[in-house]
Amino acid sequence: MSQNTDQTDSSLHSPNSVAVRTIRRAKSRVQWAAKTLTSVTITLLTDVELPWRQHRTPYRVFLAEFLLVRTRADVVAKHFEDIFSEFPNIRVLAEAEEEEIAKAVAPLGLHKRSKYLKRAAVYIVTENEGEIPNTLDELMDVPGLGAYSAPAIMAFAFDSHHVPADVNILRFLSRLTDLPMNHPTKGSEQLRDLLPYLSREENGPPTEYLLDFTRLICKSRKPRCELCPLQKRCVYFVLKTTEGDEK
Repeated sequence: MSQNTDQTDSSLHSPNSVAVRTIRRAKSRVQWAAKTLTSVTITLLTDVELPWRQHRTPYRVFLAEFLLVRTRADVVAKHFEDIFSEFPNIRVLAEAEEEEIAKAVAPLGLHKRSKYLKRAAVYIVTENEGEIPNTLDELMDVPGLGAYSAPAIMAFAFDSHHVPADVNILRFLSRLTDLPMNHPTKGSEQLRDLLPYLSREENGPPTEYLLDFTRLICKSRKPRCELCPLQKRCVYFVLKTTEGDEK
């Protein structure tokens, strides 16, 4: 009997048990944050007008998500309409020479962007009759679309509940829960597994609000914690405040 008791006590303190409890606490914290963000309004989130949101079509969202890869939203906003006017639909984009596309998107940097954009447009024209795919699985088949861009297109073009694996959202989750960002842009599997708990299906805020919040409030540098309604359960804020009190 005592042997079984010892084994039970030991299992409660095993690394796996600690990991499970850590994930459960993180999930609970994220679910609370999602509901809290739904119930508050932060006026700063209207700070930047993004043209692909103002006149929204699946193609404009598709184009914007390619342009936003490794590029700040405010930079893309300055050039978006010029690029769109040159390639106003997916067929024009697919038929364009790669050099034309490269010249149009050059102000955004990332020289490989034009190749991926051209390849994606050709794929959509040839494999989907020129229609932007409207399911996540189909979008994931498009060359150049991945764990961030495909869910983002689903959310913004088709009003789905998907939450993209955006670096700002992953960093926010890391700060909130104290789970590590094992990769500077991809986060970690644990963080990505928490994304669905921020969705509207879990009573979370609209995806656009979430992206704006993590980009403008929970910023990479100098986060604006004084404006954040999640202070009391944010591990990052609690630790920062504690460290400040100790100095």
